Amino acid sequence: MNNDTTTTPASLDASQAPATRAPGKQGLYDPAFEHDACGVGFVVDMKGRKSHKIVADALQVLTNLDHRGAAGSEPNTGDGAGILMQMPHKFFAEISKTARITLPEAGQYGAGLVYLPRNRTVRRKVEEVFEQVVQSEGQIFLGWRTVPTDNKTLGNTAISCEPFMRQVFIGRGPDITNDLDFERKLYVIRKRSENALRYAENRPPGGEWFYVCSLSYRTMVYKGMLMPVQVDLFFPELRDP
Repeated sequence: MNNDTTTTPASLDASQAPATRAPGKQGLYDPAFEHDACGVGFVVDMKGRKSHKIVADALQVLTNLDHRGAAGSEPNTGDGAGILMQMPHKFFAEISKTARITLPEAGQYGAGLVYLPRNRTVRRKVEEVFEQVVQSEGQIFLGWRTVPTDNKTLGNTAISCEPFMRQVFIGRGPDITNDLDFERKLYVIRKRSENALRYAENRPPGGEWFYVCSLSYRTMVYKGMLMPVQVDLFFPELRDP
């Protein structure tokens, strides 16, 4: 007879359950949809209310997912972390003025985060090619804005390959009246510019630095070769209420 009285997992109550056990079905959550991922969190307001608290909560979620990322031999060089958010039109409309950019109404322009060469002369040549693609697709180039960054917390490896980061703003062309058509056009601009600058055999000098993190009229991305805790330290404007 087996006299082992150890409680089996099947007989555990909720208070004794292993920490890895998924919670029960509740609200919009259903454990049937659980699967492994690279560490992604979502924060929303169910009533569609916009607030900086959503951004702050999302950054906290990101920090809580630190264990899903990776670091090299330097603990302050991560394999990448960032945040995707709904287009912060009110914020962009205000800060774009310092870059001498006048934005149209929300939904009438697209914006994106673009990695560029650090050399100013080389960077300008790359930007000119991108601007030409925008215009050839019948859209309105509005301008570039340099994104404030602070790399004090980054490791040497991350700093060694740190690109120059700028946001680009593109106005909707007069021939596009459908929102999704505009989103598709921005996708075409992104792909055409990447093919011309990053992947072409005869790419211009500095083209290997060119990368479009996002280009959309709906969303904006801030990301880099960061640890989760470094995201809002590297992009200080994420702390702007």
